[in-house]
Amino acid sequence: MQPIAIPQDFIRTPLNDLLGTKANVRLLRLLASEVSGPIGAPEAAEQVGLTEAGARRALRRLARTGFVELIGGGRAQRFRMRDSDPLSHPLRELFRAEQARHQAFLEELRGVLQGLPEVSLAWVEESPTAAGEPLHIGIMADVRSLTYLEDAVRQRIAEVEGGFDLTIELHLVSRAEVESFDLERKVLLAGHPPLDAQESAPPRTLAATVERSKKVSEIIAGMLDRDPSLRRRAERHVDLLLTRDRGPASHDIKEWRDILAHYSPQRLKDFLVANTARAQRLRQSSPFFAVLTHDEREELLSSFETK
Repeated sequence: MQPIAIPQDFIRTPLNDLLGTKANVRLLRLLASEVSGPIGAPEAAEQVGLTEAGARRALRRLARTGFVELIGGGRAQRFRMRDSDPLSHPLRELFRAEQARHQAFLEELRGVLQGLPEVSLAWVEESPTAAGEPLHIGIMADVRSLTYLEDAVRQRIAEVEGGFDLTIELHLVSRAEVESFDLERKVLLAGHPPLDAQESAPPRTLAATVERSKKVSEIIAGMLDRDPSLRRRAERHVDLLLTRDRGPASHDIKEWRDILAHYSPQRLKDFLVANTARAQRLRQSSPFFAVLTHDEREELLSSFETK
């Protein structure tokens, strides 16, 4: 990094310090849009991919700027955004816009790939970690389609590439090749992973589907107790879904928006596990599972297996 020739007034240009390092940006994103209260350095480090020592140093630097508030002392120190500062709301909006941009990008890709019947399964194989790097997408298709499908996909994604100024590399494979891949941590863009156990299992009855969705909702209700930010993530997901016309499904999504906007925490948890016809219907379009992190999904699936 080149040295700064002329220093600037911190009061006038505080974003130089706030957004001046990747560690600062990762931690501000976490505090502004991904947690709902104070968080310690160990938890913050784990969530943003820093070492604990690095996260603690960065958080203390941010606290010295006055935009992040330090609570407690010693190893028990916790940190949160200082909402009283006039810049806190624009910072939150900036990170929300960043997330909305990413979701819009994924939605455009899904729209392209789901519109091609030859695409049985598609996923994000590798995301770029720096500007100028390509995004790699994996696509599973019938062997007979592999010879011509790449050209068809390329024509359709050209507009997406241009809109986001991003190069997208395609990797087309057959079903036999996909079965050796680990798709657990991948972002799916079309289709469902070919799980042999699921395919050989007998079809699930309506009663079993209703019971399964209720058990999942019971686990999510418990997760909401421990991490209220899950509710805010679901609200943002619903808002993004409503930016696109989803036909009859929009009615249920609008109901979820009203529920998330107006129900108290306890009323929401009660609704998630209620036996009413409306609760059973809306559990089929619950926005919570879509916003879980990989670790949260693992927790949910592990809890489900023990129920």
